[in-house]
Amino acid sequence: MKYLSPVILCIFGPLFLLSQSSSDTFLVKPYLQHATQNSIHILWETNRPATTLVRYGEAQPKAKQPNLSQASTLPDSRLLHEVELKDLKTATKYLYQVQSVVEGGDTLVSPVYTFRTAVKDDDAYFFAFLGDSQYNSRTPWAWSVIAEKVWQERPHFIIHAGDLVDTGTRKTDWTQHFFPNGHVAMSRFPMYTVLGNHEQDAQFYYDYMVNPKPEYYYTFTYGNAQFFMIDTNRDVQEGSEQYNWLEWELAKSEATWKFVVHHHPPYSTEENDHGDTYIGASTYRTKARDLTPLYDAYKVDFCLFGHTHLYERTWPLFENKVNLKDGVIYINSGGAGGGLEDFDPTRSWFTQELQTGHHYTTFAVFQNRLVFKAIDHEGRLFDTFEMEKEATKESRDRSLLQPPAPHLKIEQLVFQESSKVEMDALSSDHSIYYTLDGTDPSQQSKKYAGPFEVNTSATVKARAYNKAKKASRVISKELVRMAPKPAVKAKAKNKGLTYKYYEGSWHELPEFSQLKVQKEGVVKQVNERLIKTRGRNYGLVLEGYVNLSQTATQTFYLRSDDGSKLYIDGELLIDHDGRHGAFWAYGTTILEEGKHKIRIEYFQGTGAQMLRAGLVDDKLGKIPFSMTQLTH
Repeated sequence: MKYLSPVILCIFGPLFLLSQSSSDTFLVKPYLQHATQNSIHILWETNRPATTLVRYGEAQPKAKQPNLSQASTLPDSRLLHEVELKDLKTATKYLYQVQSVVEGGDTLVSPVYTFRTAVKDDDAYFFAFLGDSQYNSRTPWAWSVIAEKVWQERPHFIIHAGDLVDTGTRKTDWTQHFFPNGHVAMSRFPMYTVLGNHEQDAQFYYDYMVNPKPEYYYTFTYGNAQFFMIDTNRDVQEGSEQYNWLEWELAKSEATWKFVVHHHPPYSTEENDHGDTYIGASTYRTKARDLTPLYDAYKVDFCLFGHTHLYERTWPLFENKVNLKDGVIYINSGGAGGGLEDFDPTRSWFTQELQTGHHYTTFAVFQNRLVFKAIDHEGRLFDTFEMEKEATKESRDRSLLQPPAPHLKIEQLVFQESSKVEMDALSSDHSIYYTLDGTDPSQQSKKYAGPFEVNTSATVKARAYNKAKKASRVISKELVRMAPKPAVKAKAKNKGLTYKYYEGSWHELPEFSQLKVQKEGVVKQVNERLIKTRGRNYGLVLEGYVNLSQTATQTFYLRSDDGSKLYIDGELLIDHDGRHGAFWAYGTTILEEGKHKIRIEYFQGTGAQMLRAGLVDDKLGKIPFSMTQLTH
């Protein structure tokens, strides 16, 4: 096929694409991810393996055709195309066009699109914030309308608070709903995202979204703001990986504006997520609330989230009280597509503004001044405010502040002989003191001088002190020394595990021994799809033996939606209980070669369902139990 000139493609691009063979298409049209002052990622997907080419160039004054004088390619053919353009100019407008030659087929060429690199640190900027663009059958048009409204705003970038799609493991939710309806905005403006529960931690999310590692949490700066992106589906309790990371990142931040973004609300007046508020009191408190002490301590300005499909803005809150001077503003914008929800019939103490309806929000920021707006799907402004910080950059004597806790690096939490312990403080001015007997350390405890070995079971506790002798919170880790658990002498030779099936509605795993078994049978693998269920409000108990080929430290995993538990030789190893999305949980023990008794409990509430289990290999990663490993 002859290559058309850029100017013709710019004018007739859509018509040109329609002329292609119906068998070769852009499965996902070009879109933008993770822009910095000097780089940006461009992605697209073809329905068959194809080559990768991006033509791009800086926008020129008085141009008579788009400047596409530069090119970036990738070797080999592929389905998903991800190109990072580097060495770009800061705060500069560029044009781009993608091209893929399908193996044995047609040449696909996109229209010419535009993007702008991130602004300078002291420039003004404007971004859109929204959440929950997932499909719903009552208002299936919502996401496309919201994306069109965002496009009309011409933001520098978009923040998405999760639940991009309805079912993250279903590819068509991405290719037939999220990307087509969001393309008008996503082809022009980079989108920064966090995981919602509906993504189910699916690989599609990691394939399609480009974020710094480990991707489910990360930080980035834009202008004079820093954004801290958190996954509240995972553990965010004090001492968790994300809590420790966020504490350090907030402590280091010198940004004028600080935004924390996650999916679940720390505060919400939603009517029935945690009890029917028309007949009783709400019990609403998600684990996202565990992070709020960090927001207070490190002067976060805004916490942005979704999950509940409505709009709510709190008063400024500090230490769980309204505080107009030091408070954090919490904004729930979950109206980009999901089925709309409503509020508790009585007003919450923390609520300042609320609205039901599909919507998005915007932030316009320059130096110490910010203008916020909330706009519905018809373009009507329904909430707005302005705020201004002190004109001079806040000066803080960090020696007078509580230092963040040290980080612990443990070679093995479960070990046979010994395990190495390392500690690290945020600042070289901080000193670390620790104990191994479970008591809280003080400056009379042992001072950390370098890595050391632990050869007995111990509770390692540590805290940091700064020069002003201010102490951090205590951080703790349990270390367990153990001999390998002996294998079980069992003659079980039948492949698979037995299962018992129950029906009922629960918010956590019930005592199955007290319930009536509806049916039972054998399943060859740990997979709820292999058992005929009613699809909601049911439970399973799987039992049998797992055969291990060598004596070793073994890490087991569960992935479930909703709650699950895994027992090995009668002892609870993984507790993944409660209503949640399809996320992973792990447990480690040391086992002898041979058979070990296994029991898996699981319940499914409503919505998506999933039950998977297996072992984690150091090199190959998570490997599901094979049919030859499981017997009964």
